[in-house]
Amino acid sequence: MTYVRRNYSEIRDGILSRVTKGVVHERHEYTPGRTKHLLEEPGALEIVLVEGTRLGGPYTFKRGSDYQLENQMIGWIREGVKPDDHTSFFVNYRLRDSTGITDINPGSVVRTIVESIAREIDLLHAQMEMVYNSGFVDTANGTSLDLVVSLLGITRKPAGFATGEITFGRNLEPGTIEVVGETCLFDGKDNYVLKNKVIREIKKIEGPSSKKSVKFTSGTDFILSGNSIIWQINGKKPDTGENFQVDYTAFEEYRIPIDTRVSTFARRSGSTRIFRATTEMVLKPVTDGRWEADVPVVALDAGKQGNVFAGTVAVMPKPPVGIEYVINRKDILNGTDQEEDEELRVRAKHALETAGRATLSSLHGAVKNIEGITGEVMIVDQPDGVQGIVEVIASGGDETEIRRVIEETRSAGILVEFKRPKIIPLDIQMTMTPTSGAKPGEVQAVTEQAVRTLFGGLNIGEDVILSRIISTTLGVAGVRDVFNITINEKSSNVAIKSSEKGELRRLDIFLED
Repeated sequence: MTYVRRNYSEIRDGILSRVTKGVVHERHEYTPGRTKHLLEEPGALEIVLVEGTRLGGPYTFKRGSDYQLENQMIGWIREGVKPDDHTSFFVNYRLRDSTGITDINPGSVVRTIVESIAREIDLLHAQMEMVYNSGFVDTANGTSLDLVVSLLGITRKPAGFATGEITFGRNLEPGTIEVVGETCLFDGKDNYVLKNKVIREIKKIEGPSSKKSVKFTSGTDFILSGNSIIWQINGKKPDTGENFQVDYTAFEEYRIPIDTRVSTFARRSGSTRIFRATTEMVLKPVTDGRWEADVPVVALDAGKQGNVFAGTVAVMPKPPVGIEYVINRKDILNGTDQEEDEELRVRAKHALETAGRATLSSLHGAVKNIEGITGEVMIVDQPDGVQGIVEVIASGGDETEIRRVIEETRSAGILVEFKRPKIIPLDIQMTMTPTSGAKPGEVQAVTEQAVRTLFGGLNIGEDVILSRIISTTLGVAGVRDVFNITINEKSSNVAIKSSEKGELRRLDIFLED
């Protein structure tokens, strides 16, 4: 049964009809060929309202063009609209016998009381409609939708935390420590790891060789590789089962502890994006004499609000010992908001298809339901024209879980191959002209953020369209014109295959007065 809500005007007019000695919602059955229906109460003065079903939906018929009052009967006019065959219609009409209440004009006492009651009944009808709609996937919202889809074993995907890597570093070498007489037992192996992580130089290695105390020679008897001593094949070695001692100089270790906090800069504390380190790391030498460590981090706040662009994380509220700078060299844009109602509805419908199995839609729905999957899932049937093979291409999610779900969902005799999309790096250059009076630096920064957001939302197999870049740029307040746009040094669109995904690598925005 379909619930049809009565609106405020219908409720008000119905009560007024009753108050003034009228009949409300009198039911009749429409049958083909019958043009008149006798009203149940004698003395009908005026038909106020006729409602019914037309073309499968609720319909209010028009007096004078669809029906008229004829000798205490409702008469259907031949040229007018009529209810659907064998459906009910309802009639409101006034009677000649008056109740004594005649003033129902706006502002009268009776009218005011009736309107107050009708308003409360209208609210009740609205609540009943909400309850009714809460029982269906297409109309339920929020918590009600969660309860409906739970019948299918589906839960709403929570907001995901943005994760990535942030570089900690210093511009000068760390201090050194002297280690004297570190003892190692020679058991015939060629490789021996020293206790300190980063060794500057080996000063001396001594130990018994052929039952004599020997000072071993660097380069001939051994070499240093990282923090390991590698004994050479043709050199002297300590006697097996004997200890040898190592004197060396090591660099001090500068560690980034787990839970170290870093953030973006903002004038208001509520606008900062804070990340914490999830793994302890140690600085190691890189080019130009700098020492750095790329540390895995996770945003403190779930959802897209934790996403940041490259170069924006540069603040250390409590810097670890020896750390001089911090920076994120890549965008961190994989934070996801809680799944919205419409997305949850689509997944629920896919789940019903999945229950049938053996279809491309069921495979798509099964993979799409996996936690951590981002963007669109591409299903390629018969890649390269080979029958019996289906390719599934998806970003995010645990690969082991994806393969398990594919194996459980695929039909017998069909080989399903899972692939990650091939990343197509995109280098964008453009020249922008700000409007008169705008601050060029601010406009440039906002434009860069808008373009990065555009590319961050690219799906697998989605082409890179030049006009979309132009439209996004011109949509930024303060931009008058944009030109000389190139994508990978070409002024044309970039076609992305179904197995590929475009990813922004470099963005250069030049200003022109």
